[in-house]
Amino acid sequence: MERRFHLLISPKYFSKSLEYGLFGVSERNLNQLANIRKGDVAFYYTARKAGPRTEGVIYGPFEIISDIFFNDQLIWTPDTKHRNRDKYPFRIKIKYLHEHVCLNPVPVQAFWDLREEGKIKSIVDSSALIDKAVYTLLYQEGVLLMQTLLQANQVAGIDKSPYRGHHFEEKTFDLLKAKGKDVQELNMEAYLEAYLLMNPWRLHEIAGFNDFSNDKYQVDVLNQVSTFIAGGAIDIACLYKKKVLDIWLTLSAAVFELKKGVVVPYFVDQLTRYIEWTARLIPGAKHEMIKGIIIGRDFGKQVDAREAVLNRIAHFDKIYSLSCYTYRLGDREIIFDRLV
Repeated sequence: MERRFHLLISPKYFSKSLEYGLFGVSERNLNQLANIRKGDVAFYYTARKAGPRTEGVIYGPFEIISDIFFNDQLIWTPDTKHRNRDKYPFRIKIKYLHEHVCLNPVPVQAFWDLREEGKIKSIVDSSALIDKAVYTLLYQEGVLLMQTLLQANQVAGIDKSPYRGHHFEEKTFDLLKAKGKDVQELNMEAYLEAYLLMNPWRLHEIAGFNDFSNDKYQVDVLNQVSTFIAGGAIDIACLYKKKVLDIWLTLSAAVFELKKGVVVPYFVDQLTRYIEWTARLIPGAKHEMIKGIIIGRDFGKQVDAREAVLNRIAHFDKIYSLSCYTYRLGDREIIFDRLV
């Protein structure tokens, strides 16, 4: 299994994260952790004092030693509604990568330098370090950032962190909390994204690529990808590859726009902008090979709203490959129905 790379972001809580060996997010951001798997590699962007100034630095690499779980034992900051519970209860467990412990961070400028030197095509911009908690990196970004850290720590350090949180119970959590009777709507859009990321076969089935039964195929999954001047973030982008003569060749890509409520025509326009941006942003993704998929809740009796979305998709039919799905809640699962 190829490891994926992620950037954890917290200007204030790095010392606590290192002490406990944990990284956490709030409920509304749980989707940002849902793309992380046990065995992946993470880096940690934070801020530290340098004389009278504050500078951004990156620590790591860290190994992810758990999947996402729920535990609200107080560590970072109290929840305003429950003073004895933590504000960031959705968590993963981390530890320094034991193969080479790098205790010294590198300035965040080292990351931007990799892009300026033309060594990587970075998908991270400065806004991502402000409004995100987690960022999945392109594979080459992760490799070069790890190399940069090792070059700054040529002699491996000794990991003395107590990792007080590694014994914490890893509780499961419910992604199917919803409201409504005849037609149910998920309480948060983050639930829908997290469900798809934690059940990736559903993603690939919807995208039309469900045969990953052997080592000839591979998929890169990115989520909450900043789109710079286009505004907003791509909920999920999948890049599908096949190995030919030991070379990984890109076959196709899929861009997902997710809505917890009913889809409206404007969201179709938003999806086309994200397709255009994906073609510019992600290496190997070309405009003509990208599928755009929008998912929202069942329309129920809203026939006019349904027809308006179908008409808007038909309007772009000769330019983009677009599909629309609706979701409904089944018995402990989310069911997806294709509209067009």
